Amino acid sequence: MPSSSPSSATGAIVICRRVCSPPEPMPWRPVWLRRVGLCLALLLWGSGAGAALQLDIGRIVSGGATARGVTLTIDQARGQIRIAHLDVVGQRFNNLHLECPRLSLADGRIRCRDGRLRGLPALADARLDLDYATASQTGELDIRFAAGGRLVLRSGKALGAQFTRLPVADLARFWAPAGAWQPTGTLSGQARLDAGNLEIKATLDAGGFADASGNHAAEAVVAELRLTADTRKTGWRWRAEARWEAGGLFWDPVFVSPVVTIRAEGQHEGPHLDVEELRIEAPGVPDFRAHGRVDLDAWRLVEGDLSLQGADLAVVVPQFVLPWVAPAQTERWRVAGGADLSLAWRDGALQAAELILDQAGFAYLGQRFRVGPLSGRVPWRRDAPEAGLLRVDGLHWQQLDFSPFVLNLTVDRDRVLFDQARLPVLDGALIVDGLALARTDAGWRGEGALFMEPVSMRALTAALDLPEMAGTLSAAMPGLVVTPQRVGLEGALVIALFDGYVQATGVEVIDPFGLLPRLQANVTAEHLDLAQLTETFSFGAISGFLDVELAHLQMAAWRPVRFEATVRSTPGDYPRRISQRAVEHITALGGAGAAAAIQRSFLRFFNDFGYREIGLSCRLVRGVCQMEGLDGPGPDDAPFAIVRGGGIPALNVIGYNRRVDWEEFIARVKRAVAGDTAPVIK
Repeated sequence: MPSSSPSSATGAIVICRRVCSPPEPMPWRPVWLRRVGLCLALLLWGSGAGAALQLDIGRIVSGGATARGVTLTIDQARGQIRIAHLDVVGQRFNNLHLECPRLSLADGRIRCRDGRLRGLPALADARLDLDYATASQTGELDIRFAAGGRLVLRSGKALGAQFTRLPVADLARFWAPAGAWQPTGTLSGQARLDAGNLEIKATLDAGGFADASGNHAAEAVVAELRLTADTRKTGWRWRAEARWEAGGLFWDPVFVSPVVTIRAEGQHEGPHLDVEELRIEAPGVPDFRAHGRVDLDAWRLVEGDLSLQGADLAVVVPQFVLPWVAPAQTERWRVAGGADLSLAWRDGALQAAELILDQAGFAYLGQRFRVGPLSGRVPWRRDAPEAGLLRVDGLHWQQLDFSPFVLNLTVDRDRVLFDQARLPVLDGALIVDGLALARTDAGWRGEGALFMEPVSMRALTAALDLPEMAGTLSAAMPGLVVTPQRVGLEGALVIALFDGYVQATGVEVIDPFGLLPRLQANVTAEHLDLAQLTETFSFGAISGFLDVELAHLQMAAWRPVRFEATVRSTPGDYPRRISQRAVEHITALGGAGAAAAIQRSFLRFFNDFGYREIGLSCRLVRGVCQMEGLDGPGPDDAPFAIVRGGGIPALNVIGYNRRVDWEEFIARVKRAVAGDTAPVIK
């Protein structure tokens, strides 16, 4: 046998390069493989045990994978395989370096044990076993990941893969943008690539992801995926089916839960992904279809159409709509009915949309506010206004039921404009005039005006379960502004009541749909008929008129926390009489020590008395009402006049306690109206 001198090794290498190096391009063919076997024999014959040997191979093609610039180097029992470029399914990997601490060449097989692959960060910590038969062109690459997953690649006529609990985080290293999403979970399944045909079946277990902000995340996801693709043409022709069975997805502010089935097919060419058909089946979404084109470089929808038929609003609205329009009140709404939705996307922007409602219904806080059944059509186009219509067969607020009415509307880009509408209620109507809803940077905003046609107070108070009142109610609310955070009146709210009027200015409700709504307002009332007022609330009988001023009113959860209130009899010439029962109630409001004084004790037997003026003030701060009478402020222990007598017999009502707990004051009012407080008459 020849010696293993360096000169012998050099001669063997020269012969091998001449015999084994195929002209470009050259696939890995059986005839040439026999030449490779001869070359390896020459290497072993010429090298002996002490020389480093090298084999250069131009190109290897196997099962849809192509390797170029392949170099095999052998140094005793160790070896290295370098690949300049490896192309697999449209992906190119450069400068790959497989180190084999245990390399053997025998019986036409190349075996590598406990190898390490350099050049792929995803496999930096993995161990590899390679077994390749040169004659049959079959081989197996077994990759064992440090985290416990395993990937077995088999080559031959087809390229196959079997993977078990493959770490998604390691796979994400093959695509740099995926790393920012911190993917988790494991993949198990199999894949096959045969002459340009790709098929993948995989199961994701405990999957998840999260972006840096935490506004987009998923966890505990269990899903199945099947993908087939034909890569023989320019680009890919693909078909995919996925079933999401467990876990949760949060895409701020929407939380999505399973079970969801997705089927899609299309093609991928260059920077574009064409989705020719996409179908989704999910709870509340029986028929969702879409198609379109996505620019993968910019990750942007270029054009597409979406159709959603027969959506169950009871499922879809709480999950996908309320988190956007009323995130703090999602649990307070109840929704029912069906809807159809269509969208058209062109030139990278939404161009048209249409919403069709079928017997839809909405309720807030139980049944305090309820709309429906509601049916109609709301269209939208980017380049032109569109007319729509809503037919409301039911509207309920508190205990008021409105008769059916129709809303005609126009959708103009980011605004919805309503024609003047008349909403019949009781024996009158609520007029909605100039109402416009607009989408702004701060969210949606509504503006308009409301007017109340005269409504019988007897019918209204009966419907609201209030003490029966006489007369009629009419109101004007111009300059009404509504947002999810605020309801405000930029003008004045005027209500005709008790033959006088009540006017509110600076009305503003903060967080109207939240857990703690807060109201601010200034209220004045003039020329209220005391006879109607006292009759309504069973306060006794007082003739005359009353003026009220309620300044700096602040309420939290609809309970007053601050105000400055003043009640005065209206100036003017009119009959002024007050019944003994009314005297009793006014005296009770004055608190402990309050007294009614008349000129002579025998006049206690009179049913009513004349008075000249009535006046009482309360400034509420921190739960305490600081009271004043007709003469204005004074020391806390100084008496104050509430009623000043006039005529015969003359009557005065005097209070002595200027600081009264507000809850106690309300209790006094209730006791007075209930008639369980007797006056002190002197």
